[in-house]
Amino acid sequence: MKRSLLVTLAGLAILLGGCGTFYAEAEQPLLCLTLPPQTFTIPGGGIVAPPGGFTGSYGGAVDVGLSDVVPDFLLSGPSKDHVLHLLSFQATLSGSPGVNFDWLTDLRLTAQNGAMAPVQLGQYTRGAQTGVTTISLGLSAPGQNLADFLANGGLILDLSGGVSVPAGQTVPGTWSTTVTTCLYAKVHKTLQDLIGGK
Repeated sequence: MKRSLLVTLAGLAILLGGCGTFYAEAEQPLLCLTLPPQTFTIPGGGIVAPPGGFTGSYGGAVDVGLSDVVPDFLLSGPSKDHVLHLLSFQATLSGSPGVNFDWLTDLRLTAQNGAMAPVQLGQYTRGAQTGVTTISLGLSAPGQNLADFLANGGLILDLSGGVSVPAGQTVPGTWSTTVTTCLYAKVHKTLQDLIGGK
């Protein structure tokens, strides 16, 4: 079931090119989604780290499906009429009690769309802390409009980063995380767009 949308209908006539044009605006100030667990692979993982330790990388895509929770008109139509901002992104490690992100050195979040250059949205660097099970990314492009990155009612976000495992410890072959993300969405359409189904 699609979530309720805060809709502001602007019954105002504004002059555009000498013609009176009515428009409508719809806004979802806070849209939060928790996605099913996502699994990522560490190439070369699944072994005991050799003397000197193990360093490697990982990567994978997260598909944030919006079409099931957002009304179609908020996503469809020319991207110039839409605003979509990432407000937060959190990854919680899934697994047995005691598992943590101590082997992860960094995590980068990038918006992907084959027709456009990727845009880095956020990054996390672990630092000296240990026992970390949840990562909240610092946003590097909070004002980035992601409307151009929408495809088939969804948003593809790429997760990538590095790992470092001390000698003698087991290198994870795969790891799973539950992603929670919040977005802001807005659309501005003229009455003509609405009548025309745009």
